[in-house]
Amino acid sequence: MTRSLWTGALALLASSIGMAQDGGSGTHPAAAPMAARPTYDAVPKVPLQRIDHGPTPMTSLPDWQLHTFRIPAPRSVVVSSDGVVLATNHIGKRLVCRLPERAKTPEEAVARVRAIAGEFSEGFPFLKISDEEIKRHFQHRPGLPLPVSPVIPESFLCALEDVLPADLALDSVYVRDYPAGELAAHLLGYIGVSLPDQHGPIGKVEYSFPPTEGRAGMEKSLDAEWRGTDGEVLRLIDPQGVVRHQEVVREAEPGDTVVLTVHMGMQRLAKKMLERSGRPGAFVAVDADTGDILAMVSHPSFDPNLFEGGISQVAYDALAKAEDAPLFDRAVTGAYPPGSTFKPFVALAGMDSGHIEGTRTLFSGPAGMVIDGRYFKNHSSTPEGLMDVRYALVRSCNTWFYQAALEIGAAPIADVSRRFGFGVAPELPLPAVAPGNIPDPAQYGDPRSLANFSIGQGQVLASPVQLAYAMAGLANGAYVPKPRLIRESADPHTGEAVKYIEPAVAHSLGLRPEDVDIIRDGLWGVVNHGAGTAGGASMRNPVVYGKTGTSQWATGGKMRYLAWFSGWVDAERPRIAFAAVTQGEGYETLSGGRSAAPIAAGVLRTVYKEPETYAVTVPDGPLRQVSGIVAAAPLPPEIVIEDIGPRTGIGGFFRRVFGGGRRNARTFPEEPSFPEP
Repeated sequence: MTRSLWTGALALLASSIGMAQDGGSGTHPAAAPMAARPTYDAVPKVPLQRIDHGPTPMTSLPDWQLHTFRIPAPRSVVVSSDGVVLATNHIGKRLVCRLPERAKTPEEAVARVRAIAGEFSEGFPFLKISDEEIKRHFQHRPGLPLPVSPVIPESFLCALEDVLPADLALDSVYVRDYPAGELAAHLLGYIGVSLPDQHGPIGKVEYSFPPTEGRAGMEKSLDAEWRGTDGEVLRLIDPQGVVRHQEVVREAEPGDTVVLTVHMGMQRLAKKMLERSGRPGAFVAVDADTGDILAMVSHPSFDPNLFEGGISQVAYDALAKAEDAPLFDRAVTGAYPPGSTFKPFVALAGMDSGHIEGTRTLFSGPAGMVIDGRYFKNHSSTPEGLMDVRYALVRSCNTWFYQAALEIGAAPIADVSRRFGFGVAPELPLPAVAPGNIPDPAQYGDPRSLANFSIGQGQVLASPVQLAYAMAGLANGAYVPKPRLIRESADPHTGEAVKYIEPAVAHSLGLRPEDVDIIRDGLWGVVNHGAGTAGGASMRNPVVYGKTGTSQWATGGKMRYLAWFSGWVDAERPRIAFAAVTQGEGYETLSGGRSAAPIAAGVLRTVYKEPETYAVTVPDGPLRQVSGIVAAAPLPPEIVIEDIGPRTGIGGFFRRVFGGGRRNARTFPEEPSFPEP
């Protein structure tokens, strides 16, 4: 039989890809300029030599068999916006045995395969093949070499071909590489063999080597697009198993090169900050105008290269059963109570529905309230006085928002929340995108439910990527952009673009600009006002807007505490919106300002300290003026305390003791002049 002559080598290098973007604002996202195309020295390819010993399929003898073999194509190369190759292919080698050269019977074939291990050094990898599989292969496909090893590590390949026994050879197969390892594991996912090596009778269509399929991440969601087009080869085999004629009918064509919007420098930085926190968590950064995902990291992560060629059960169990769940994508699949990061949308619902009249509507901030017979507390153990919506956001006053929600009702809160993308799975090319949850107003309008609704607890759930895009909507004020993870596809041979993904709108907000500006002022104060809860995340230029949050989350029968910090930076090209979440261990309590804000601050400060490295633009100064934020004041006599709990009994007692209330008349001036603390 003719020895296999499949050879090949990978020489794939991606040139730098620029990331210039046009931020823009208004009702439609600005189209970002197309990035520079990657160029290639060569595309990995398994060449097949034409074999012709005289006979052809047209002149062959009756007992010669003609078979069609498919040649699996190399999968798409994936490149980041800053030119880092994230997924590629190289040609690996595996050991195969031509059984008829040393065996005349099935039993001799088994003996030959069992003897091979003794001819190689200790530790050389071999496949586990049963005696029955060897016999079936010998009987049904003698003309095809039997694979006896997986892809051979480089350490064993050196000069191996020169010392191989005559009946052994090295076959070439495509191997998937993930050079970034853990950095892009949840984004890209990994692949697996879709059809293993066969040992029975040869079918009408066979594969030259096992084809693969996506098993997780984008590899799974975009499997049809990334797997390319299989090639095809004809082989004429005589009764002795000798290949008499081999002809390539169609070359395998790789999938188009895919250019992501992710900036790997920012991705790496986010991973570093999450690791530094010492807890599981996630960080997402997006362009608030175009919807580009600039960084999306879930921590801890895993090495997708472990899955190449098949992962052992022991190794997989170690990942799947690990307490910190490295296989779980917290950024996209995780759905958590957003806590106080949800309050800006509650406030907007109040203003949009007319129940909150901008800064004229005031509620008190007691230390706690009894609502429908249940005690709900504020994060502060002392009453915080009378405040408007901006200062309530600055202080993240729970009791203020309880009262606001009871005025607003569930329907307006649900309506505005959905305009910001909550309760709807973002359109991402990933297999498990969490929709989160916005409860049905008809089932969630009782006082207790409204109290939980108002502070992002109870049945309210959101993923970090949802929250980042909701903040993008607040940043541009007009729409939530459609997520854009893929910027373009390029020809795998020339690097020329074949498809460009235009920015698009996912949700129009339909809100009054003056209402959005009030919320922006409040979120400016969260970070930059002396009474704010995230002062540690402030920057001189650009200015950071944000909202902290903490929440309780039950998982595996255990209660966990989460800390959030989300917002955006007062800059353009890009205008970065972000969300960071971190998870407490055991019963560890967290704070959004102390636990989550440092993650985002660490990323943003480094990014704007080195703008050229991270492809951002530092503004000359603040892009908007912030109205003066009025601090809380003692409860004046005009405020009438009303019972939110039962009209009689202990509920009313606590209601009066803790001072929570709503005003009966809207008679306060447009800008009350209470002194700041």
